[in-house]
Amino acid sequence: MVAANRVCVIAPAQLGATALAALRARGIDARTADAPHPDDVVAWALDTAPTGAAAVELGAACGRAATAGRPVLLLAPSPRGTGRAAIERAAAIAYLRAHGAALAHDVDAWLEAIVLLVRFGLPAGPRAAVVAPAGSWLEAQAIVLAGEAELLGTRPPVIGPGLEAVGLSLTGGAHEPTDVVLYDPTLGPPPSSTPGLHVPVAARGELASDAIVLHGARAALGAVAILGRAAERIAVGLGPAPTTASAELAIDDERLRRQLAKIGEGRLGDHETKVLLAAYGVPITRQAVATTPSAAVKLARRAGYPVEIKPWGHDLPTELAGCPVEKNIASDALVRQAFTSVLTAASKPTSEGAAVIVRETPPQGREVSVSLLELPKLGWTVVLDAPGASQIAAAPAPLRLIDAMALARQVVASRAGDPEPDRAGLANLLRRVSHLVVDLEGRITRIELPRVVVGGRGARTLVIDAFAELTE
Repeated sequence: MVAANRVCVIAPAQLGATALAALRARGIDARTADAPHPDDVVAWALDTAPTGAAAVELGAACGRAATAGRPVLLLAPSPRGTGRAAIERAAAIAYLRAHGAALAHDVDAWLEAIVLLVRFGLPAGPRAAVVAPAGSWLEAQAIVLAGEAELLGTRPPVIGPGLEAVGLSLTGGAHEPTDVVLYDPTLGPPPSSTPGLHVPVAARGELASDAIVLHGARAALGAVAILGRAAERIAVGLGPAPTTASAELAIDDERLRRQLAKIGEGRLGDHETKVLLAAYGVPITRQAVATTPSAAVKLARRAGYPVEIKPWGHDLPTELAGCPVEKNIASDALVRQAFTSVLTAASKPTSEGAAVIVRETPPQGREVSVSLLELPKLGWTVVLDAPGASQIAAAPAPLRLIDAMALARQVVASRAGDPEPDRAGLANLLRRVSHLVVDLEGRITRIELPRVVVGGRGARTLVIDAFAELTE
């Protein structure tokens, strides 16, 4: 189904001129205008990352277009860097994606996405497969993309036995459902029984014999991903999840009320923050507070050796910032020794009623940092910083499951061949804590999870270190 007959390009002068020429060369009616017609496909290129205020304004237009089934094809610079400015750029882009924008960072994929939407319509999702003759240029491109995915630690593509198995699948196994089948037109179209949108693709633009084809496997697959993710977003709803969705989480309301009654305003330490998290079903390390060495020994025996010990307190730095932690403690004697050593290291003499946290040894896995911040104009936002990821990832809170899974996909295995990270567990954790901060808006001003371990297959995913900031 063709989405529209005309494209309105909004872009910086030189980029806009190139886009117009490229689209017109492929038989597409493209023009520039400050105010697009409601029936146009809008291709919008930003020269800088949007501010929060600009994202909110543009997001309204994106939402209207998405509701009409013609998402705005938005080309935006990829957010880079660290610090508050980078977080706000990533959050602004995440806001636009959540409001239905078909977001691209690569200009070639952006252009092919325009052609895909105009000529073939909106795919149901981003799952794609490539069907190409053995030994062809197109097959070689697909194999290179498969190798790149494997090097990144993501699930490697599976080469199927042939056209009947949808050829070379780049988003899953050969027999998994497919939203788009990209095929070499020299083979003829796949059988009509093959599921998904059937889209011809030329190995290179100069080899295209028909204007109604996509150019290049990399750009074509990028286009499918851009539009497919937008289609999935439109299907589940725009914007963050409704606050009523927290009813699905089986919250321990009584535990939550008890903890809120105990705490005042200001910074909340690791243990007390985890009590709040646990009330929302957020997985945390098993731990307890001990005020004497003998109590610490009892807790360690209950948790099971080896354990870890750190000082208790609301004013302590995070573990990444230097909070002392004794690890691999495997005996009663070592617990008593660690009780004193961590308090001394934290400048908390035992004579002043100081206490320690005794916790289980966390499982092995990939570690990430998670922040939940209330940003100007954008509201509550979940920010994920995963080592090895190309950029900070963000999404508006409370998280829809689709956004939680998108954040979790930023976590990859550390080496090729390592087990896949527990992305479903991470998505569950992120979704739960995102509802916590929104439900307690007005009381909580910030939650930080500096250490979250994402287990491998069969291992647990849980919060290791946490703190919050509250107001009365």
